[in-house]
Amino acid sequence: MSPVGQPLVVILARNLVSAVTVPGFVTDEEGTIVFYNDAAGELLGRRFEETGSLSREEWAAIGPVDEAGNPLHTSAPLTHALKDNAPAHQRFRICSDARGVIMVETSAFPLSAADGFHGVVVMFWPADDEGG
Repeated sequence: MSPVGQPLVVILARNLVSAVTVPGFVTDEEGTIVFYNDAAGELLGRRFEETGSLSREEWAAIGPVDEAGNPLHTSAPLTHALKDNAPAHQRFRICSDARGVIMVETSAFPLSAADGFHGVVVMFWPADDEGG
């Protein structure tokens, strides 16, 4: 999705996420992933240019998942940030095309400006199952 027509805070967040080496993505206020960076693409096994925007349902198929890769019906930091307009952090598994089921640490930060809530920035990185 082109950043044209998106709120300035989302465009700026997209620019920030594209410049960091930590896997990350940006959502709109509904939770649709409007951009993810190259590091996230490498971890997931598919580039943003290949997939384009991902709906909340499409992202839910990626994670959180159980050890076998089956979707879990639990709230992730993205959901908390969307609902509560507050930062959240959690460890859970995702299903990666490139690496199979992996544990990740995930932090979500709401994108709010003077004119209201606009979306969320999520950063995530591989972690071992024991805590680090």
